[in-house]
Amino acid sequence: MLRGPFVSVTRIAFLVATAAFAALAGRELYASIRTASISIVAERIERGETVSDDIAAKYAARTIDIVDGHYCRSDIVAAGVTLVLAQLDRQNVNVEYDAWAAAASSARHYLQHALSCMPTNSNFWLRLAAVQSVIAEEPLSVAEMMTRSVALAPHDEAIILTRFYFWNDLTNATLAAAKTALDSDLLTMLKLGDRCRVNATIKEISPQLRPIFDRTWTELGDGATARFRQRCSK
Repeated sequence: MLRGPFVSVTRIAFLVATAAFAALAGRELYASIRTASISIVAERIERGETVSDDIAAKYAARTIDIVDGHYCRSDIVAAGVTLVLAQLDRQNVNVEYDAWAAAASSARHYLQHALSCMPTNSNFWLRLAAVQSVIAEEPLSVAEMMTRSVALAPHDEAIILTRFYFWNDLTNATLAAAKTALDSDLLTMLKLGDRCRVNATIKEISPQLRPIFDRTWTELGDGATARFRQRCSK
């Protein structure tokens, strides 16, 4: 007597699950189709291929579809990050301020979306800090973003060396606000970093970062820093 109803309930549950999976697969397929050209252009930029300013601008503008569509798939989000940052890099604040301001605002808006999808992505926090610093360097805000980046990737050499580039550009106020994170990055880089890659990174140090870097170098002592005096092959 119970077999019929049980089979019916099971069948209904199976159909509901199948429909849910089909809907999810359909959404993912739709997202892939809608953003395919964005991903293709982003890949070309990442490979260092030539992409015209018109094409770069066109597809950077289309990243708003990713935000409005609430797409959070990692490959789609990362492609958008590449495009909005490339578009900002192509602008010259001294030549066309309005275009630069629009690109900076768009990059910040998109990175905020990217972090809403992937809040543990150290690189996205770093990029948002960099964009915010060029728009208006609010020391506490930028310091918090840099601190999050350090906390999420404290030993990733590639990220640490990239962060050094941005530390080098920040103001005294921001460096002071992010002191703990900055000290951690410098210590890790000098203690554990590849000698030749670190040497290439620290060739030019800004006046505001120099005293902090020199203090860290001195604190480590000659025993730890002597290796950096060895010549690196070209």
